[in-house]
Amino acid sequence: MTVRKNMALAKLRAGKAVIGPMLNYASPDIAEWAAHLGFDYVWLDWQHGEYTEVPLNNAIARTRSGTATPLVRVKGNERGTINRVLDMGAMGVIVPMVENAGEAREAVDAAFYPPRGRRSAGGVRLGMLADGGEDYWYNANPEIMLVVMVESEAAIGRVREIMAVPGIDVVLIGPGDLMIDVKARGGDAARHETLVLEVAAASKATGVAAGYVCVTEAIAAKRIAQGFRFINYGLDHGIMMAGLKALKAEHEKLAWK
Repeated sequence: MTVRKNMALAKLRAGKAVIGPMLNYASPDIAEWAAHLGFDYVWLDWQHGEYTEVPLNNAIARTRSGTATPLVRVKGNERGTINRVLDMGAMGVIVPMVENAGEAREAVDAAFYPPRGRRSAGGVRLGMLADGGEDYWYNANPEIMLVVMVESEAAIGRVREIMAVPGIDVVLIGPGDLMIDVKARGGDAARHETLVLEVAAASKATGVAAGYVCVTEAIAAKRIAQGFRFINYGLDHGIMMAGLKALKAEHEKLAWK
């Protein structure tokens, strides 16, 4: 068996934290550099990012030159889409808006080959991740990372049921959508934090990793201290805008000289 090892998943299984950036721009070049620099994973965003299928396909291919695990956030919990990005060579998927154990099982069913799921065998690139297509079909399941997102109060109320579904590696909080849901119900930041800590407690009880999308280093450090082990920190758009703003400030200083 020569299936490429999912290094991010191996770290999670060893009880360690993994950290990686989210890439929204449909740029295989950015994906290639992120993989080359050695992040634990790179998150290619097909839900809210600018990717379409062709540049996504190319970006996944370009990540193979590095060690980072390529993960794709799919547009939704849909079998064909999940199967498709894995056939492109993604080593895991991030499935948004999972509300209950039944929806988690649907994601498992789409992501894994029998006996765990019902993923269809195919894909011309998979032989590059193993010793040919058949080696991949029969041995890839242990190297596929499945991340499901909980983004509502109702989903977090069922988080332990979701974590109990075999095949779920990470339950990831989408804090922005969770806050929208909390505020729609009359809640506030304190209620949001209570729900976040419920996921951390469930992770500790079940052993399934909890994840959080972080907008600052301080938030990332706080969530790691609370027991979250799948950390998304860094967005290509934010990194670019910060760099451009710093450059603009330098230009303004030079204009006075």
